Amino acid sequence: MKHNISKKIKGVLRFMVYTLLPLAGGGWMGVACSDDFLDDMTVYGSFSEDKVYSSYAGALDRVNTLYRELLPQACQGGANGSNGQNGYTSTGSPEVWSKSSLEYGGFTDFTNPDNELDYINITDYFYVINKSDSPWGNIRNANDIIEHVEASTVLSDDEKNKLLGQALFFRAFRYWTLVKLYGGVPIIDHPQDPIIGDGDGSDKIVPRSPAKDCIAFICNDLQRASEMLPASWGSSDYGRITAGAAAALKGRVELFYASPLFNRADQTDRWETAYQTNKRALQLLNQGGVGLAYAANGGASNGLNWGKMFLANDGSDGTVGETVLATLYNSRDKVETANYDKWNGWEHSLRPVNANGSGGLHPTAEMVDLFPMADGLRPGQSSLPYNTVCFWLNRDPRFYRTFAFPGVEWKFDTSGNDLNSYDDVGKKYVYSYFPHQYSGSGTDFQLWSYTWYANAEDADKVSSLSNGYTADLIAQKNSAVYIRKRSDDLSLSANPLYRFSISASTPKGFQQSGAPLIWMRYAEVLLNFAEAAAGAGHLDEALDALQQVRARVGYTADMNYGLPTDLTTREKLLSAVLYERQVELAYEGKAFDDLRRWMLFDGGTEAFQGQPASWKLTGFGGNTCAYLGVTPLNGQRRHEIVLYTRTNATQSNESDPILKNRPAALTLTENLTYNEDDDEYGSDAAMELADFYTAYLKRKNVNADGNDETKGILFRPQYYFIGLKQSAMQTNPTLLQTVGWHDYSHGQDGTFDPLQ
Repeated sequence: MKHNISKKIKGVLRFMVYTLLPLAGGGWMGVACSDDFLDDMTVYGSFSEDKVYSSYAGALDRVNTLYRELLPQACQGGANGSNGQNGYTSTGSPEVWSKSSLEYGGFTDFTNPDNELDYINITDYFYVINKSDSPWGNIRNANDIIEHVEASTVLSDDEKNKLLGQALFFRAFRYWTLVKLYGGVPIIDHPQDPIIGDGDGSDKIVPRSPAKDCIAFICNDLQRASEMLPASWGSSDYGRITAGAAAALKGRVELFYASPLFNRADQTDRWETAYQTNKRALQLLNQGGVGLAYAANGGASNGLNWGKMFLANDGSDGTVGETVLATLYNSRDKVETANYDKWNGWEHSLRPVNANGSGGLHPTAEMVDLFPMADGLRPGQSSLPYNTVCFWLNRDPRFYRTFAFPGVEWKFDTSGNDLNSYDDVGKKYVYSYFPHQYSGSGTDFQLWSYTWYANAEDADKVSSLSNGYTADLIAQKNSAVYIRKRSDDLSLSANPLYRFSISASTPKGFQQSGAPLIWMRYAEVLLNFAEAAAGAGHLDEALDALQQVRARVGYTADMNYGLPTDLTTREKLLSAVLYERQVELAYEGKAFDDLRRWMLFDGGTEAFQGQPASWKLTGFGGNTCAYLGVTPLNGQRRHEIVLYTRTNATQSNESDPILKNRPAALTLTENLTYNEDDDEYGSDAAMELADFYTAYLKRKNVNADGNDETKGILFRPQYYFIGLKQSAMQTNPTLLQTVGWHDYSHGQDGTFDPLQ
């Protein structure tokens, strides 16, 4: 019979029907700086193609759905669509990606030594049924736009270029999120017809393509996009993809492809390709008014302006912005629009409970300790003393805008609410026990996150199970250091992008924030260029780019920009660039990708059973960790810092044993240096806080990876390219499984080698 197709083909078609039909959705991403772009609430999912593509406005509305479906979201990551929209890539929150790095503690599926991933328990990032969240649904949507815009006879060439450039960018971006995980996926470049017609459906079956073909496809899309798009858009279209953004993503992809994960033999031509593309990306971004924001004074006042750039689009002169790619939000009330998902939850996640935040995010002690000293060198390599208790003295300016610690101001706008007011049951809205400290306004909020113990024997314990009590009713949350990166701090901006609430329900605290999520900025592109230049042997250009990043935060030529003096070889320069990425781009979603692409969990020395010859690392000295001079992450454990009082006291806020000894909190405008030779501090404020720490506090690093100290991070070699989940193989039995993973459909070990 004509339509008597096999069970296997039916399964494939079921997959195609779910993922290839037109998708619902209108442009809904609000804008912190302008509410014009993507503000149309019309739904264009069930559309008449002849009407939608008959005008630029209609076609643009279809393009706007790509922004909705594909822009990464703040406070998400590790999701596969079914358990969180747009969470397929890290943006720096404590999700599976960032927690698989040094940035956060806690074992994940990828680092847990007690649980090995297989084709049954691996998260399915390849395919989910929910159409609008499926990667193949996203790709189908982009393909539909590309096909119809290219075929249009009513759109002008300029209109076609703008529409196609954006659609090509998003198709490439979504493919890239798959390829960097799986190494090779089916390439589908047109919207497939889910109706079989007279055929048997075999044309719908697309096998996995090797990584090199996928990379070529992605880069071709991005090259076309960069040639079609403008260098900048008008203010009402701020946030749209530009020529520079497309080139920058292409440069990121090519840098990844030149890195050891894909480039085991260290082929120089790949580095050269990435170098040329990133160089062109910088030129295009400059043409569009994008550069290093506050290039001349980013490090002043302990990185004040460096911190500002995450909130504003303009630099120090009002024209130079840092943003390359961003997701835009607004702070509107829910009642103003039918779509509620326009708030950036990052600020709320950062703030401690006694500021009405969600409790705060805590860095590892390892991240705190790796940041440079004030001379630019790492602790232990610097001539400046590193006091592990007063760890905040003599640090890189970016340290003070990345972390918050006991004894600093962290101001916020209370939007006219009195924090000392009471609710209907007589409870204060914000946990501010001492009226002399908190006037009822967030403009004088101070963080005093030190801990005390009721029993002396508890002070030496490093168990992850907290049993101390932290000041100012922070209570059982004992970690002393908070992440402050990208905070909408009132000292940075007098006009915050959130609307603070003392409501006991949504939107409590800082939830209603319209701050943008900048997920690629100029400094990253400059570091991408520096790394590619070093890899390709253009050492002088690599060093110059690295110096530009350092100069922005205050390092000068007469101090060698705070860099080691021996950056004269390829490997030392590459190592310096990767270290700079850890610092400059901390908590921005880059850490896990950097670890994977450089194979820094084990240096590329471990192998799984049956590992093909193509996986052997023949370049980089056969060990990337040794090549770069870094310690493999496997086997390491992570910790969080607890600062606790030398005096014990009962666990209640009234019992704070050192409350009366607190000095004035730092405003972060002070000179926070200490000269050990002369025993002199840069300011009275620094001296008083350091004296307070020394006299009353001790430090310990508590376990963040569980209490069994024999267990460290274990990232297995087969995880460098993950395998398909059983459900994906059942949906399309023709898909070959990745080597190192069991092939459910074919009853054997995986045979698909991404590197072939």
